[in-house]
Amino acid sequence: MEEYYKEIYENNPGLSARDGNRILCVTTVVMIGIQFLMVFLGVYDTLPLVLGTQLSVLIIPIVGAFISEADMRETFRIRPVGIKTVVFAFAIILCSYPIVALLNLISMFFVENAVVETAAGLYQHGFLTSMLVMALCPAIGEEFLMRGVVYRSYRKKSPVLAWILSAVIFGLLHMNFNQMPYAIYLGLIMVLMMEASDSIVTPMLMHFFMNGIATLSGFFSKGVVEDMSGAAYNAESVLGSGDGVGIALVSIGNLAVIMIPLVILIIKATFRVNGRKFSDAFKKDAPAYQRYALPEVDEIENILDPWLVIAILVMVVITAINTFM
Repeated sequence: MEEYYKEIYENNPGLSARDGNRILCVTTVVMIGIQFLMVFLGVYDTLPLVLGTQLSVLIIPIVGAFISEADMRETFRIRPVGIKTVVFAFAIILCSYPIVALLNLISMFFVENAVVETAAGLYQHGFLTSMLVMALCPAIGEEFLMRGVVYRSYRKKSPVLAWILSAVIFGLLHMNFNQMPYAIYLGLIMVLMMEASDSIVTPMLMHFFMNGIATLSGFFSKGVVEDMSGAAYNAESVLGSGDGVGIALVSIGNLAVIMIPLVILIIKATFRVNGRKFSDAFKKDAPAYQRYALPEVDEIENILDPWLVIAILVMVVITAINTFM
């Protein structure tokens, strides 16, 4: 069995870090280019703006992997998952909601909520369209890009570095300081769940559950969202002012702290039901039973290159523009 998977890897080495950076850079530039083009053409409807960027995030990684002659299934870890893994994916998102809510509220003391305006514009196109654009498309496209291309290609240099750096880039990819903190958190646990199940389907499910629940609750309270869309939607507008702010933050903070051990337990349980070990997830030299899942660590890989620098600079500049202009 070990020789079989070794042969698969040697014949289909997947994406290099440079390949991953090139795909990330092109995707980022195209995303921004589509938005500027839409504005230049006078298209201000939220649907084509968001759908255009989401399609670019979906199509470019797939095309890039094809051009690089990488085996799609092995590169992106496209593998079916069991029902227990699906349940754990849903459970970890439910447990993560207080953590996400806390990070969201903390960021809103400094910047306005970045999702309300977009959500209000999409809700006008109906529930199914909103779910397609806000939940399904990001769950597939962003996971192909971040966990499939970026994480998997960086993993050849260092699994731990790939885990952390891919999460940070995932936060930067949202290009606003409001979503960045909780996107980084989600990026960290999505990689762990991907390693636990050895399948990109798991973080795709998590992504869909997270955005889907938010879209579902937002759509059926869209009157409130639409009222907020024209105003400053910050921490004060949500929590009020005075002593109530501290009480609300402490309550959400306590709930978030309680949920952290549950998140860890769910991740470990996912490893266990898939016959994998948490302690082996990021080792460079895995035991024989797991070597097929970790064959690609290569010390000569170099993550930092001009493609990555350009991508990060573009994301940082657009984040600053979105925040201060």
